[in-house]
Amino acid sequence: MTEQGVILNRLLDKYENSKHLSEPGTSTRRVMLRVGKKELPEYIYEDAAIRDSYNEAALELEKQHLVQLEWVKARPVLSNVILRLDRIMPCYAAAERVHPRVRAKQVTDAVRIGLDGVAVPWIAAWREDVCKSADEQMKVPAFCKKDDASLRDLLGALRGYAALSGSITMRAFSSRCFSDTKYFERNVRDLFLTIARKYDTELALACDENELGEREQLAFLGIYARPELYELAGNCTIQTSQGSICIGAAPYGLALPSTLVDFIMEIDLTAIRSITFIENKTNYDAYVMSEKQPEELVVYHGGFLSPQKKRLIASIAHAASETMKIRFWADIDTGGFRMFRHLQELIPSLTPMRMSGEFVDSFHEHGLARSEAYLSSLRIDMENGKYPLFRDAIERILNYGVTIEQETFLNE
Repeated sequence: MTEQGVILNRLLDKYENSKHLSEPGTSTRRVMLRVGKKELPEYIYEDAAIRDSYNEAALELEKQHLVQLEWVKARPVLSNVILRLDRIMPCYAAAERVHPRVRAKQVTDAVRIGLDGVAVPWIAAWREDVCKSADEQMKVPAFCKKDDASLRDLLGALRGYAALSGSITMRAFSSRCFSDTKYFERNVRDLFLTIARKYDTELALACDENELGEREQLAFLGIYARPELYELAGNCTIQTSQGSICIGAAPYGLALPSTLVDFIMEIDLTAIRSITFIENKTNYDAYVMSEKQPEELVVYHGGFLSPQKKRLIASIAHAASETMKIRFWADIDTGGFRMFRHLQELIPSLTPMRMSGEFVDSFHEHGLARSEAYLSSLRIDMENGKYPLFRDAIERILNYGVTIEQETFLNE
């Protein structure tokens, strides 16, 4: 950057942090660089070559009516370089910068036009936040302060997402939005997820409850790096337009790809009397191998319900009879209680399995010690009636100061 560029940009930075921009007409303070106070550290007056170079640059800016100069008395040394507020737009032009008010309008116009008609709640919330901040405070997201490319790419991805009618692989989504199967992952995914985590309350909660990686977060939104696999075991049949899939033909169950869910027409549970959802994979495998009953359907829950998995579970729940016993087994901790609550939203008749206080009593010596903050938060949840079916378990957790992980049961 030239000496003129250094001076102008430093002055404009100060201007943008002053009331002259945010509250025009309310301040009489000058926007200036006090050279003696090291606000222009590049100006080394002891070095004649550097000093003269900056003096020449400052004089040229003064000649263009962009700054005013003050000098140390009787010496060729700058004291203050003052921004000409009456020439602010020419200053921005000379620095090849865009005035924040102009940039704010450019961004809001792009966002409003680019996302016009988009009704996805979290995208609409981001759009309103960005436009409000830009309109009222001239503030725009950091990623688009100077560069239009990132904003253009993001808007393309958000529009593409809003237009989806179902789940899609990440590469197909990228191809649809950018005509390049890898562009989204390489250039847009991280920003897309940052916004989704902030504005999609369900995703934010899922991230809080589970350690979701980027692929799991995208899957939650219906964009899959690769098809998920849903494991289940039991004497049931899944009917698609292409034929029947007999889960019971596999003694220890099958894994169904998430891409199959869209083609399920019916699930036949006539031979099933109970359904058990198990959160932990090791426990699921052990249960299927040694405990599963002939008339029982066992489903690997996995702790995280993507849209496709929810659809499969909803289909199973729809096929279940009103008298069928449906249970859920997970860690006896806050995460397990939350998972139960979310699954119960899909299956109102759901009941807990091996998650009562007596199991905390039985396994507390092998429990996971919890912090005072964790226990305090759980106590508040209990007092507020958040997990009524687990009150006895929570009381035992608070008593022992530990929670019980599912794998502990395998050590019996």
